[in-house]
Amino acid sequence: MSKKITAVLLLLGFIGIQNAFAQVKIGYTNPSRVLSELPAVEQVDQQINALIDQRDQELAQKATDLQQVFSDYETSMSGLSQQDRSTREQELLELNQQFEQERESMMNEIRQKRSELMSPIIERMNTAMEQVAQEMDLDLVLNEGTSYGDAIIFFASSERLDITSKIIEKLK
Repeated sequence: MSKKITAVLLLLGFIGIQNAFAQVKIGYTNPSRVLSELPAVEQVDQQINALIDQRDQELAQKATDLQQVFSDYETSMSGLSQQDRSTREQELLELNQQFEQERESMMNEIRQKRSELMSPIIERMNTAMEQVAQEMDLDLVLNEGTSYGDAIIFFASSERLDITSKIIEKLK
């Protein structure tokens, strides 16, 4: 008798879970598409490209200077003692490491600046997504893809579940 009661309770629980999931309203969006249609993102891209150009010029000048130091060493190396050569080569290695550190620092600066400039735009996008979800009485909004562009949503039975255009309208 207890097995029948347990089976009935499990069945009722399963039916209850199915009903709960059946009532969940889901939408999905493509944040990359939203961002690609915002003029503010284009402005950020322009600022970042200007920063990249500036840093590239600085880095190119430092690379040229470093190359000159290496050339000068190669020219004078035959007249140096083994001790002087070793000392000079160590100095050159340190200069090269400093150059690589500066290059990495510049790349980090660019990533940080982009993140800083994009943060308020992403906040606005998230707020718009939340507003659309509330207006449409959605319980869950899924991202159509990963940050690397891989698809998450492989199938949606209806385009009406895609709220991307509504988010773009709200942002404009």
